[in-house]
Amino acid sequence: MREVKIGGNTTVEDAVIAAEAGADAVGVINVANTKRYIALKDAKILFAALPVFVSRVVVLTLDNRAIEDDTITSVEEIGTDCIQLHGDEPVELVAELRKRLGNRIRLVKKIGVGDDKEKSLENALAYERVVDALLLDTASAGTGELGGTGKEHDWRISKELVERVKKPVILAGGLTPENVGNAIELVQPYAVDVSSGVESKVRKKDADKVKRFVAAAKSAITCIK
Repeated sequence: MREVKIGGNTTVEDAVIAAEAGADAVGVINVANTKRYIALKDAKILFAALPVFVSRVVVLTLDNRAIEDDTITSVEEIGTDCIQLHGDEPVELVAELRKRLGNRIRLVKKIGVGDDKEKSLENALAYERVVDALLLDTASAGTGELGGTGKEHDWRISKELVERVKKPVILAGGLTPENVGNAIELVQPYAVDVSSGVESKVRKKDADKVKRFVAAAKSAITCIK
């Protein structure tokens, strides 16, 4: 089974567009001082507008901060199905969060993919034992971006990571309606995740791009089954 996620949503309208286009998951970013940040209270309204079968994903960063019980409670209360960690969280911290979440919420960890293939592989192997899935995104190279930069990375590295790790792998980073088919064919990930590649401008999704992205991804998925 393979899935399509539309991330970085900031409005109910955009979330519904993604769901109606056939997205399997819809995501929001709850990280302060990022381009697509929304508060959890707004994410709750956005999630409530989605069909029951669409997964609801919240992007967070914990880094070295202690995991507060009220943070977990707040994320659960808005109907979150999955937490996607995009910071520099140590493996031990992610393992602690996994333990606290139990089976209630799935956990995904971002792995930055840059020129250092061995480092990316080392990170992937370290985190895969404490998460439900890994997300491969273009390394930020010190920009502080969490993704949504529209920049591709070397998909050949992602392909190797998919082959080496045992957990499901989600491919992100520079995907568009035009290139997602080729990316799926080469990398053969469990799922694909797009944000800026289907926007008309930052924080605003382009309905046509969303529809074309989902259609292209689903078509490519069918071809490699």
